Amino acid sequence: MQQDPCQDCIEKRQLELIQRVGRVGYWEYDAQSQSMALPETSQELLHSMVGGSHDKCHSLMKVLPQAERRRLLAALDQAHAKRLAFNLEITLSNGTPKPAHMVVRGAPLTGRGGIVGIAGTFQDITQSKHIESEREEVITQMQALLDALPQGVSVIDRELKLILWNRRFFEILGLPQNMVYRYASFENLLLYNAMRGEYGPGDPQQHVKDLVDRARAFQPHRFERPQTGGRTVLVEGFPFRFGGEVSGFVTTYTDITERKQTEDQLTRQRDVMKTVIDNFPGAISLFDADLRMAACNAQFKTLLELPAQLFEKPDVHFEDLIRFNAQRGEYGPGDVETLTAASMARARNFQAHHIERARPGGTWLEVTGTVIPSGGFVTSYIDITERKQAEERIRVLALQDALTGLPNRLSLNEQLEQALQRAQANGSEFAVLFMDLDGFKKVNDQCGHDVGDALLVRVAHLLRETVRQTDVVARLGGDEFILLLHDIAGTGMVVSLADKIVASIGAPTTLNGLPVQVGASIGIAIYPQHGLTREMLLKAADQAMYVVKTHGKSGHRLAGAAE
Repeated sequence: MQQDPCQDCIEKRQLELIQRVGRVGYWEYDAQSQSMALPETSQELLHSMVGGSHDKCHSLMKVLPQAERRRLLAALDQAHAKRLAFNLEITLSNGTPKPAHMVVRGAPLTGRGGIVGIAGTFQDITQSKHIESEREEVITQMQALLDALPQGVSVIDRELKLILWNRRFFEILGLPQNMVYRYASFENLLLYNAMRGEYGPGDPQQHVKDLVDRARAFQPHRFERPQTGGRTVLVEGFPFRFGGEVSGFVTTYTDITERKQTEDQLTRQRDVMKTVIDNFPGAISLFDADLRMAACNAQFKTLLELPAQLFEKPDVHFEDLIRFNAQRGEYGPGDVETLTAASMARARNFQAHHIERARPGGTWLEVTGTVIPSGGFVTSYIDITERKQAEERIRVLALQDALTGLPNRLSLNEQLEQALQRAQANGSEFAVLFMDLDGFKKVNDQCGHDVGDALLVRVAHLLRETVRQTDVVARLGGDEFILLLHDIAGTGMVVSLADKIVASIGAPTTLNGLPVQVGASIGIAIYPQHGLTREMLLKAADQAMYVVKTHGKSGHRLAGAAE
């Protein structure tokens, strides 16, 4: 029966519509001539995928890269020889960074004489492949972000299948790695824990059933769970939504064994533990392989004092932030573009790093950079200002005499070495005065140690008042003091100063209601006449002071002077 020509037109239009909307093309292949033919609509579809000349698009063979052409020919030969259908995914070069992709399907055409050819379809799957690639990149970045966190993290979907986790998830829960994989059953993980007694006494299967029932409710929860071995884990769960519906659950696991020692530690832990995806205990940023920002938290902007205008562009580049910091002096003096270029060169190396950096306002940051295997890096920023201030206080105390507040022997040695370097560089002179109190032991014995200490404090005050602000007064210990006089103009000024010190120290005074009087014996050494090293200068001044002691005390003497 002959078909109505109008019906043929309708069916042809329907086929063309299917091809255009579904991005599906049709082809036929003659095995004897090894030629392939495409209808006009299919040629247009192929041209839209690969671009270039229309002349190449009358056959798939013309547009395929050499390797892909060999694969397709092999599939066609096998289909013809063994009468098999085939399904082949092929990548096409289209002159852009993102190639085109298609699925080619084919099957033998049979007639009275056997196989007369092969026919099939090709479907444009470029968009779905790009979406899949972008999804994998997002998952890689998310995995790097999770692995940088101190908490264990797991993400399950609505079917209670594991879809994401981090390294700490293994470590904190003590799970064997062969049990944790993509789409692993959450129920199996619960059963493993139940069998080793994690949920207490009772039937493990019943424990698992109860936990699964609660999990299917997808309700937020927070509880502490003791583990075998005496450790405690804080478990927090948060449902996440997609399209307005609950799509799964994010759970965080934090080892709080040590933090349970005090209530303050628990309070800090509750502050830190929030939704892990959206929050981090500090500032955190994630940049991809092209140094474009993929994610950051609110603290990244506030802790680093970055203005909102920097984040208004669709793409925020690492270079934008570096240049802004260089302009406001974050990296010290220098040309902005030179500083920016140097920082960008280091960033492009994608090296893991851990540094401490002082900001212009005095804030100290601990900066840790973690490289993403697929490209890019995660950086965390922790405010360590208080710790650095405490370290500075400790350092100052280590260099300071506890009683008088003067520099101690260690600090004096450092300042003497600095004075030597400066004098050697500019040819200047400086003096070292070694002073010992005369009669101090008698004051201690007769008036007590409290009066002795008060006397030492008074002597330290008198010495500071007598010398210049640029000079150094240090206490070696006991009743011994050292004066370092910078940039002296000959021995005359040093001798004059020594006279003043002997007079002021020797003046009678009253301490704690008791009359007190001591003297001062001073030895003087001048650089470079009396020594070229710290040890030589101190020894020369000490020997000169000893001569004063043996010749009546309460006076001063220049090193090397005739007795």
